[in-house]
Amino acid sequence: MEEKEILVLLNHSYDIEFKSLSLFRKGGCHSYIVLSSRKKYFMKVISKAFMETAKQSLNVLMHLEKSGFPSPKIILTVIGLPYFDVIDNDDVKSGILFEFIEGEEIDQGEGAEKIGVLVGQMHSIMKSFKEDLPVKGKEFFIDRYIDILKKKNYDPIKIETFREYGDYLWERAEKLPKGFCHGDLHYGNLLKTISGDIFILDFDTSCYAFSVYDVMMICNSTDYFTFDENGYHKSTSTYESFLKGYTKYCSLTDYEIEVFYDLIAMYHYQLQATIIEINGLDCVNDKFIDNQLDWLLKWRKQCKLLSKQN
Repeated sequence: MEEKEILVLLNHSYDIEFKSLSLFRKGGCHSYIVLSSRKKYFMKVISKAFMETAKQSLNVLMHLEKSGFPSPKIILTVIGLPYFDVIDNDDVKSGILFEFIEGEEIDQGEGAEKIGVLVGQMHSIMKSFKEDLPVKGKEFFIDRYIDILKKKNYDPIKIETFREYGDYLWERAEKLPKGFCHGDLHYGNLLKTISGDIFILDFDTSCYAFSVYDVMMICNSTDYFTFDENGYHKSTSTYESFLKGYTKYCSLTDYEIEVFYDLIAMYHYQLQATIIEINGLDCVNDKFIDNQLDWLLKWRKQCKLLSKQN
């Protein structure tokens, strides 16, 4: 759909006089910067394939907003809906309009304690969320990747090594308490305003899983592509600072704190599967997968060694 047509739909759907819009980013959805005579807005246009998860994320955002949590504010349409329909060549999409948040991304590890407070507040508020969320278990976190490796005709012996470690990681993870999980809580989804306020963005992957998985993602300071022994210690330092803030709102068991390092390894299975699902089987070659296996085996060895020392 042309930008002029979207602008007409916007002016029809909202009690705001919009002047212009410009494409900001393409991806699973298209996002735009929208200008009225007075303010700047942010808009997502979401395809049918992602509409269900997007609408679930809206429910999460509205729940957080009602509780006073600093999350992106949704602008309701003239009929009180959080989205409007966009018909594009018989393809029904949804448009979602947000207030624009002026800010910048935060460097990895920066402000860990303050971010811990924010994530603790979010997890605490979401305990009262009553609507259903997608349930994500072993199939999502581990088995997807094993199935993809089989489809790529990757070395069966190496697949078995991946599977064996994945089963061990899941045996550790499945004992964790379950609850709300943002699902993609890395530093790229944090925004710091000029006043120093921090906002969490992109709730499209919200699910019912392990809340502590969010903690791992934001504290994980390893290099995903290249194994570096210092990554363990950097992650530990960020994790310790983060927990000083997080535990003011949410308590963690000793076991949840301990499994942090296993979840970093599990993240490699989950993220690699997601990357390949989005970009196709040929987006990575055997050499890249070999490197990932080498990373995981070195990580497992380091974790065992340091665990014995502690």
